[in-house]
Amino acid sequence: MAWWNTLKLKSGSAEVRCKAIASLDAASDRRARELLVASLRDDNSHVRCAAVKALEQIEDDEAVDALIVAVHDPSSDVREAAVAALGHTGDARAVHCLENLLKDRNPSVRSAAGTALRSLGWKPSTSEEQALYEVALGHTRAAAFSGQAGVNALVTELQHDTSFKRRAAAEALEEVDDPRATASLLAALKDQDPTVRVSAIHALGRDGSLNVNVKLRELLHDPDPLVKLATTEVLAKRADPTLAPDFLTLLNDGNFEVRLTAVQFLGRLQDPVLAEALEPLLSDRDSDVRRAVAQALGTMGGPTAIEALVLALTDEERAVRQAAEMALARIDGKWMVSDAARRVIPRLQVALNDQRAWVRSAAMQVLTKLNAPASGPHKGD
Repeated sequence: MAWWNTLKLKSGSAEVRCKAIASLDAASDRRARELLVASLRDDNSHVRCAAVKALEQIEDDEAVDALIVAVHDPSSDVREAAVAALGHTGDARAVHCLENLLKDRNPSVRSAAGTALRSLGWKPSTSEEQALYEVALGHTRAAAFSGQAGVNALVTELQHDTSFKRRAAAEALEEVDDPRATASLLAALKDQDPTVRVSAIHALGRDGSLNVNVKLRELLHDPDPLVKLATTEVLAKRADPTLAPDFLTLLNDGNFEVRLTAVQFLGRLQDPVLAEALEPLLSDRDSDVRRAVAQALGTMGGPTAIEALVLALTDEERAVRQAAEMALARIDGKWMVSDAARRVIPRLQVALNDQRAWVRSAAMQVLTKLNAPASGPHKGD
């Protein structure tokens, strides 16, 4: 039937040619083996893949030689199949070409090469090979242990067609301080997957260059809340006063974590002008934000903050009340006899009729302090 298979291998149908390859008895028929090798030059990649898989079943040097040639096929599917086949042969002659394929442009081929080399007992001889090998096997973070030698492998992985692989590469690059990664990470800021953008943002955190700052500031307006939060957290660590206008706009953000980070950043600038912008957030719906505002006002606020902080002494959260009291003590040790504190008395008296018991109790305690005899004259507001 060899003549019949030969005829079918000349068919205009790729499907027919694939079936013909599957029916060849190449293990015992020399002519069939020649047909398989010839099929590696077929115009159709599916036919070439079928030939590779058939050659994998033949255990001799000629089949291995043919598979080594196939790893250079223009089709990534054929290369991947050939690589996997070579890993199954156990033939050490395949090692050199498999090493090179750790840098293949296709991630599936790189992965197959790593798996094949592992099955052949191969060991990397350089830090760069180690990084390429780890990435190929899916151990992306381990590649960061190679330091600068791992940068190229991780940058290549940022182009992976699977988002979690790209994210893992960006996370690993956060551990590597190398300017070669910057351009790729900046490109990753536009990734369609927001989790990749988040990882890239954190990876760029240590780079304070103007170009990086400009790109990160743009992401403060990103529609994805996780991206905006990550950007806010990274930029907040820089204590750059020129960022104050950006963070002032974030005080109205719908995400309490963004508002909290903005308050903490602005508080560290210790600008009395910024204190006025923070005071309204003593009524924020989130208690962590309110507490952060009280703490910030204690370090940056002046006498004008006393009135708002006295009202915060009636906050429903004990931590907020404590922060407000500490802030008042820092601003003025005699705040209880200040004119600003006295101006709050009418509102505290109204609070004595509040339906909530804790509000009435807190208001009473503050009024008691304000009505206590002063220990000495106050020098004014």
